Amino acid sequence: MALATAIGACFTGFGCGVAALLFAQRQRSLPSTSTSSSRPSDPNQTVRIAQCNCGQLQVTVTGPDPERISLCHCNLCQKQSGNVFAVQARFPKEQVAIKGISTVWKLAKDEADQLAYRNCVSLGGGGSFHFCPNCGSTVWYMADADSARIGVKIGCFTDPTFPPPKLSGFEEYMHPWAMEAASLAVQHMK
Repeated sequence: MALATAIGACFTGFGCGVAALLFAQRQRSLPSTSTSSSRPSDPNQTVRIAQCNCGQLQVTVTGPDPERISLCHCNLCQKQSGNVFAVQARFPKEQVAIKGISTVWKLAKDEADQLAYRNCVSLGGGGSFHFCPNCGSTVWYMADADSARIGVKIGCFTDPTFPPPKLSGFEEYMHPWAMEAASLAVQHMK
């Protein structure tokens, strides 16, 4: 499998040949801002709720934690998320319930191919991103090449217990400090 195909697979959900993600994590207690995470007696039936800032658009996921959690550094994901990378998890459609109204930004493969930079949407065959028309938060998406799963932006869970990413793609676009945030000399605000 060519490297470009492997990296594109990070978006489409078919695995990734890119080096494993390494996080330098500092242990500290964080207040839970989670709107959702509950673990019923059956560990395979976790219920997690992702939502936009205003709460109007909500995704409830019931079932085991996803095996595919990815971090993407491509310029499209940076611009789409407003962050230096985007982190998302893919869940089988059967595990997902969506409530609320979303506005869709559809980016077809041929449009993504015309962008001035390589991106996961181009390699993933196109995609549809769903965001809240009130507050603008992107909550969920679908890759055209993987209609069996729904991607959810991890930040919308606001759950520090959510499992970390297992894949990292488009690292050539990575901000040099992005994977070492815990070691940055920054003032820590509470």
